[in-house]
Amino acid sequence: MAVTAQVSFTDQFWPSVYNLSAAETKQVVKAVTQLSHDPTADSLRLHPVQGDASGRKYTCRANQDIRILLLKQGDLLVLERAGHHDDMYELAARIDLIYNQGTGRVVVAERATAEVAPTETRRCRPVASDEPGLFEHWGHVDLQEAGLGHDEIAAVRACTTEEQLLDLPFDEETLCLLIDLLRQTPEQWRQPGLDAEAALTEDIRQAITDRGALAGLSPLFGPDEIDKLLSGPIEEWMVFLHPDQRAAAERRYEGPARVRGSAGTGKTVVALHRAVALVRRFERDESNSQPVLFTTFIKSLPPVFERLYHRLPLAKPGDAIEFCHLDRLAHRICVEAGDRPTIDPRRVDATFAAALKRTGARLTLGREYLREEITYVIKGRGMTTLDAYLAVERTGRRTPLNAAMREQVWALKTAWDEGLAEVGAMDFPDIVLRARDHARSRAEPTYRAAIIDEAQDLTLVGLQLVRALVNGGAGVDRPDGLLVVGDGAQRVYPGGFTLRQAGVEVRGRTTLLRTNYRNSAEIIAAAMAVAGSDAVDDLGDTYARADAAAAASRAGQRPVLVLCAGPADEIRVIIEHIHRLTTGDGVSRGDLAVSASTNAQVEEISKQLALAEVPTIKLADYDGTPVDKVKVGTHFRIKGLEFKVVFLPRLGAADFPRRLAPGQTPEEHADQRALSVSQLFVAMTRARDQLWLLASGEPSEVLVGAVDSFDVVNS
Repeated sequence: MAVTAQVSFTDQFWPSVYNLSAAETKQVVKAVTQLSHDPTADSLRLHPVQGDASGRKYTCRANQDIRILLLKQGDLLVLERAGHHDDMYELAARIDLIYNQGTGRVVVAERATAEVAPTETRRCRPVASDEPGLFEHWGHVDLQEAGLGHDEIAAVRACTTEEQLLDLPFDEETLCLLIDLLRQTPEQWRQPGLDAEAALTEDIRQAITDRGALAGLSPLFGPDEIDKLLSGPIEEWMVFLHPDQRAAAERRYEGPARVRGSAGTGKTVVALHRAVALVRRFERDESNSQPVLFTTFIKSLPPVFERLYHRLPLAKPGDAIEFCHLDRLAHRICVEAGDRPTIDPRRVDATFAAALKRTGARLTLGREYLREEITYVIKGRGMTTLDAYLAVERTGRRTPLNAAMREQVWALKTAWDEGLAEVGAMDFPDIVLRARDHARSRAEPTYRAAIIDEAQDLTLVGLQLVRALVNGGAGVDRPDGLLVVGDGAQRVYPGGFTLRQAGVEVRGRTTLLRTNYRNSAEIIAAAMAVAGSDAVDDLGDTYARADAAAAASRAGQRPVLVLCAGPADEIRVIIEHIHRLTTGDGVSRGDLAVSASTNAQVEEISKQLALAEVPTIKLADYDGTPVDKVKVGTHFRIKGLEFKVVFLPRLGAADFPRRLAPGQTPEEHADQRALSVSQLFVAMTRARDQLWLLASGEPSEVLVGAVDSFDVVNS
C-alpha cells in the first residue's frame, strides 16, 4: 500500500511555477499530485539534498531539468519552489524549515546571499511585538550545556527572526544544532524520547494548522484535496498572501484605513486576509458580538469572495463575517427599520422616460448621461437641495455643466422623484440614501468592522452607509473599524467622489501595494499602453494612470491581437484556441474567460460557444464555485476576478468604443469613451498568463496607439 503525504505550499511556490513554460507547469502539477499520493514513486526520484546536515531538504523530479525543492518532516511535505536543477540546489543551501517550540511558530526561513541585500533576496517574516524571543524558552546555562560559547549565546539572544539566525556567521553544524534546539525544550533535549521525531511531526503539523498562514504557508492538503485543487480552476489558488502584503492585512489602525494599488497587486487577497485577522482579533473580546462586514458594489462578487474566504487558513466558519453587496445590504437595513421600499426597474425606467419627456425639451445632454448625473452625482452624493448641487465639485465627470444646465438637471430629477412617488417605486440610490439615514439613527453599531472592496465604484452615500453601520449613532470612528480597498484606475461606473467629501480621513493609515503578482510584465504593459496616461482621480488622490503601474513579478507571453474577417471569424478563433488550451496545454475550461463590452455581444458569444459545444457560464450567474466551464461576461462583470487566459473579442473600430450617438455632445462622448477604456483596462488585467484581443476589420483606435505591445496576427 502506497504511503501518502500531506502537502503545504509556501507563498513562493506557485509564483515560481507560473514562471515556467506551460509544458513545465503541467509536469510540476503532475509531480505534486504524485507526491501527495505516493512520495516514494520511482518517477519522482525523491531524495535528500546531498550535504544537508538537517536531513530535511529534499528534491523531486518534474522532468529532466525541472526540480521541486521541498522540506520534509515525517509525512509532511512543505513545497518551497520549482525551477531548474542548478537553481534549486543553490537555493537549498540557503533555506530551512524552522519550528520554534517556545513560540509555536513554524517558518521557512531563507538566509541572505552575499551579493544582494537580505530584504531583496528572501522573505522576511514580521514578528509581533508581543512575541517572545527566538530562544526565550532556553536559559543561558541550558545553552551552555548544549555546547554554545558566551559569544555565540550573545549572538543568538540578539536574533528576533529566523532569517537573522540563519545569517549568523556560524558553521553549518552549529546552525543545525541551533535549529534543533529551537524545536525542543531543554528538558526534551536532555531526555530525548524514543518517538521524538513522531512528536516533532505532530508539533509541526499543528503549527502549520494554527499559525502557518502568518508565515506564508498554506493549509496542509491530503491526496484527495490535492486532486481537487490541481484539477480545478484558478479560484483555488487566489488566496495565498505574499509577505509584503501581510503587514497591510494584520496592521492595527486607530481609525479608517485604506489599501490601494494598481491592477494585480492583490488588494482583494489582502482584504480577505484582513477579514480573517479581524475575526480572530475580535473573538478574544467577550464584550463584542458584532460580525465583520465584507461588502462591494458589484452584486456578483460577494459569493465569490465568501468562497475564497473559506479557503483561507484560519478562516472561521459561522456568522462571524457577512458577505453582502451594497444594494442588498441597504434594502435589508430599510426593511429592519420598518421601511419596505418597492423595487421595480420597469417602473423606474418608465417614470424617468416620462419625466424626461415633460422637462427635457431644453436639455442638450443625452438621455444616458442625464440619468447617470442624477444617479451618481445628485443621489449618489445625497444632495437634497438645488443649492448643494449648484455648489458641488462633480468629481469624476468631465462634461462641464453651468448653473443653468444644473437647474435643468435638477428639474428633471424632481419630476422623476414625483413620478416614482406616484407609482410607489424607488430607485436603488434612493434606497441606499434611506438606509444610510436609518443606520445613523441606530443607537448601537451593527458591525464591529467593515471591509469595502472595489470601493472606487461605491457612491459617497454608500460609503457613508457602511461607515454608519460600523460606528453607530455616536458617529465616532472605531479602531480597526473601516477598511477601504480599491483602485480609481479600475473604476467601471460613472461618477466619483473623494474620501474627504465623504468625511473619511485615512492620512497616515494608507498602504500602497507596489508589486503586480497577477499579470505578466507583457500583459500589464499592453493594458497600460491601451489605457494611456489620462489623469485618474482615486478617491481624492490624482495621478497619471501610467505612473501608478506596479512592477510585475514575472515575465510571460506577449498579448496577441488577432485581425479577423468578421464576428463569426472571431468566434472561430476563440473556439480553436479553447480546444487547444484544454487539450494540448492542459488548461481547465474554468480558467478561461471571454469578455465583451456589451450585454448583447455577450449573449451572442454565449450562443455561438454553445453551438460549438463549449460549456460556458455567464459571469452574472457565477458564485465562486469552481466549475469546468468557460466564463463569459461584460468588461465590468469580469471585475474582481482573474483567469489564466482571457479572450476579448469585438474590438474592431466599428464595435469599440461606441460612436457618437445622435444628440450626444462631444464632451458626453469623451466621458463615455474614457469609462469604456477603463472597463477594457480592467478586462485586460484579468489575464494572468495569456491575453487575446480580437478585432474585425480595422482595430479600434484605442488599440492602434498600443499596437507595439502586441503580437499582431491575421486569423
